[in-house]
Amino acid sequence: MTSAFNWMIWLSACAWTQFAPDNGAESLITEPPLSSQVRAELRLDKTVFPVGSPILAEFIVRNRTGEQITLTVPGALKAKAQSESGMGLPFEHVFSGIAYRGLEVASEHDPQMGHRVSRKPQYPVSPITLAPYASVGLRFDIARFYPGLHQSGIYELIWKPYGGRLETRPLLIKVVAYKQAVIETDQGAMTMRLLYDKAPKHVENFIELADRRFYNGTSFHTLFPSQFILGGCPQGDGTGKRPDGLMLEPEFNDTPFDLGTIGMALVEGDLRSASCQFFICLSRQPGWDGRYTAFGEIRGPESLATLRRLGQLQSDEDRRPVRPIKIKSITVVDVPYVPRSIE
Repeated sequence: MTSAFNWMIWLSACAWTQFAPDNGAESLITEPPLSSQVRAELRLDKTVFPVGSPILAEFIVRNRTGEQITLTVPGALKAKAQSESGMGLPFEHVFSGIAYRGLEVASEHDPQMGHRVSRKPQYPVSPITLAPYASVGLRFDIARFYPGLHQSGIYELIWKPYGGRLETRPLLIKVVAYKQAVIETDQGAMTMRLLYDKAPKHVENFIELADRRFYNGTSFHTLFPSQFILGGCPQGDGTGKRPDGLMLEPEFNDTPFDLGTIGMALVEGDLRSASCQFFICLSRQPGWDGRYTAFGEIRGPESLATLRRLGQLQSDEDRRPVRPIKIKSITVVDVPYVPRSIE
């Protein structure tokens, strides 16, 4: 009994010697987590990309406090001079995650794609100093470092810099093989460019219906000369919808309704009534900008010539074409990626 009691006293003394301040020693101070001081952000201009195109992402770190903060790359040799926040985010700071990784990239077929990309610096890396409430960033094409993003699929992106002490919210992107549609009519063919970036759900809806041959044998049942043609109704009179009744949420965008612009028709007063019917502008219609969802464009001189021929056909007092305008078929085909700047 006495020995056990003495043993407990000895253990208590050891604990007090280890943890209690003695002779002015500093108390144990716990620093706040980095995430309470700095926020990491990952930004993309869009979420749908064609196969083979650049995927531009912006990496930002933001000081959330009123104090100056210095950030270093864990495990890297430090340079003597600190870089100023106005110089931009050093590339090495982007790849400052666990094992010098940058993005965590995952897809259904490759959950750990990002784990194979590591860029350990081979030279000293300068810390960065952020002034109170300041931010600094870097923008580059992430597909250069993650070649798997050149394949079709849905990918989740998370940035976890500084040894994983910061973490952005997950972003989902979709990489697709861009397609175009060819509308065959009895007046000629029209090639349709699909606006993936502007209205992805409407594009997906149109491709699905075209692949199911839904539009084959339908018609352009309404013609307003010099304004627009309307078609895609399974009933042929403007009352038809998709067989499954699916309706689309609007995806209004900044595409102007000009000659050749294709929009999804709506029931008047119901913004969520888009289904299968679509119209093609025969001239500029500024009053429709932002009121209908533009999801495609007729492109090319031959296609526009066909569209003009359709617009010159006669219609009766009910705006029905005197001679039916048949849609023989709508076929969706793959096209190579072409940057818009050189189209």
